[in-house]
Amino acid sequence: TITGIYLSSSIQPGVQLNMLAQALQPPVKQATHRLPLQNFRRSHLSRRRVTSKASSVQASGLPIYSYCQVAFETKPGIDFHNITQCIQAEIEKTGLQEGVVTVISRHTTTAIAINEDELRLRDDIRQFLRRLAPPGEPYLHNDLHLREAPKDWPGGWEAWAKQEPENAHSHLLSMMLGNSESIPVTGGKLAIGVWQSVLVVELDGPRKRTVGFQLMGRT
Repeated sequence: TITGIYLSSSIQPGVQLNMLAQALQPPVKQATHRLPLQNFRRSHLSRRRVTSKASSVQASGLPIYSYCQVAFETKPGIDFHNITQCIQAEIEKTGLQEGVVTVISRHTTTAIAINEDELRLRDDIRQFLRRLAPPGEPYLHNDLHLREAPKDWPGGWEAWAKQEPENAHSHLLSMMLGNSESIPVTGGKLAIGVWQSVLVVELDGPRKRTVGFQLMGRT
């Protein structure tokens, strides 16, 4: 912003007017400064058109939102149940091609993990988890005489305490391992590695267990 202009009295009046007009004109931007911006806009619009075409192709599939549960029985102690093929069968049943499957354990003493399913590795995991949270430690959760029975439990506190296991270590391990996994699906297949399997880890068997599958995506 021009706040003041000084014109010498030695300059002719006509020249003074020309100088004043030039001073009041805004600076002229060089045309070369506009070329990169124009090129960027042209390139950006081109990319947007390509993305729009791809989106329209993807949107042609039918949306899928499906939930199911599977039930099974586990062995005593720490046990492993491979549910990879069960999940894949549900994917094929629904026709899901591109999307995600969320697997969730419906219990507080089980976990969901993705790892290699090999017999000796299973034993390694058992030994490691027992060292991590030894069953014989004095856990507060195991003090049944200091706990209250759930409200309206049939038979009262005695009946509840008789069936309640001392399994604090199983709860702790479940929290550390995690209760769910979300797995990508592409081309109608689980996008997992060659040596990966989806495992239900039983931490307090034997029990009857259920696991939920939520499938979301498109055909």
